[in-house]
Amino acid sequence: MHGDNRKRLILIDDHTLVRQGLERLLNGGDKFVVCEETGDAASGLELVRELRPDGVIMDVCLHYGTDGIDLTIKLLEEFPAIMVLILSVHDDPRYMRRAWQAGAMGYVIKSAPFETLQVALCDAFNGKRSFKCAMYDNPTLSTYHGRRRRFS
Repeated sequence: MHGDNRKRLILIDDHTLVRQGLERLLNGGDKFVVCEETGDAASGLELVRELRPDGVIMDVCLHYGTDGIDLTIKLLEEFPAIMVLILSVHDDPRYMRRAWQAGAMGYVIKSAPFETLQVALCDAFNGKRSFKCAMYDNPTLSTYHGRRRRFS
């Protein structure tokens, strides 16, 4: 049995399999619990209003209107203390920059191992932002937004 100290999360991703898989992985540990999941921005916003989670993990690209980065802006305007972490297939600094500017605490690529997401979540809840792009994963790059990123 888990204590009440697990961080409550809402998952927002337009891929059901991704949501279900992440929910099982996250709920299997002792740090996080997924209290709800949904596939679009509108219902995600309503769930956050209703459930008041500690954090939201969301896809950058959502169907039916608002994308994950625009939803991040809306969520943080309404709930400034909420932690938002972006999960995406796009390993692209342009998306990362938009997510950073929107106020997201991290950006994790969907091809990364689950442990990367766990670390990014722990960092985010401890006030540390995590933005890592695979194209910058070599010793000749400098920091991205406050971390060392070197350009070849």
